[in-house]
Amino acid sequence: MSQPLVSICIPCFGRKEQLRNTIISIYKGLDSIEISDFEVVISENDSSKQLESLVREFSYPNLKYFYTECEGFLNSFYVLTYATGKFLLLHNSQESFCDKALETIMNVVKKNEESKPLVAFTSGFLLNGKTRYYNDYNKFMHDLSYWSSWSNSFSIWKEDFDVVKNRVELNSLFPHTSVFATQSNKGEFIIVDEILFQTQFVPKRGGHNKFHAFSVEYPSILEKLVESGTLSEKVYKYILNSIFCDFLPSLYFNVKICGIEKFESDGFKEDLKKYFPDRSFYSIVLLSLLSPAKKIYAKIKKHFL
Repeated sequence: MSQPLVSICIPCFGRKEQLRNTIISIYKGLDSIEISDFEVVISENDSSKQLESLVREFSYPNLKYFYTECEGFLNSFYVLTYATGKFLLLHNSQESFCDKALETIMNVVKKNEESKPLVAFTSGFLLNGKTRYYNDYNKFMHDLSYWSSWSNSFSIWKEDFDVVKNRVELNSLFPHTSVFATQSNKGEFIIVDEILFQTQFVPKRGGHNKFHAFSVEYPSILEKLVESGTLSEKVYKYILNSIFCDFLPSLYFNVKICGIEKFESDGFKEDLKKYFPDRSFYSIVLLSLLSPAKKIYAKIKKHFL
């Protein structure tokens, strides 16, 4: 069997119905795509192995299931090790594919198969809906901002992954971002902001300390890039400011004000002292009150992309 062009790599823990919907959305409408051109690789790290029976519901020859004994988000790394495609696309199980999304991804890969740039898929979250090309890593990271942390934006060419997989130091909450950070030496970079995925609602989503993740762990990855001379101080500060003004207030609103998410927040006020200015906590609380208006604006703009 020939090597697939694209591997869609889905790390999973529970969310059975969301995964079922995602699988259906991937395989729907393959008129212009040969099934041998891609594979779907599922890695479950829940010892109940409840998703193995779900995968058996489908008879697709390119749908593969693996059980992985690993902690939490490290599954986002191990799922990549099972993939055989030329291009590895990490995918969150709760994100269903929009119509023509797989075709768009395949076209991006085919067009860039020779030069093998670093590609990030932001699915309209940057609110421009465009595909942009870069030959400067700092400009790429500036425009990508904190979306370099999003698992669904992550991709890597298999030959590049094979070079770094045994020597990359993995952050336990952001293993994929740790791998992503190793690709700064690529000569070309692409951000694809076309809307490709639709988030499925997960009631009371939570399970880890997301406040700590974005106030300490993710900034620490950026800090290492600055220390190595890879990322400029200016871009580093810009991304931290975006986290401070946009991401953390939205998270605080969802968890503390609305209660629609159940992420832990222990130590948040102290965590902020490591990378953010004094009294950041109170500023974030105030900014969170603007979050509903910003979300409405973003949805309107995204609708008209």
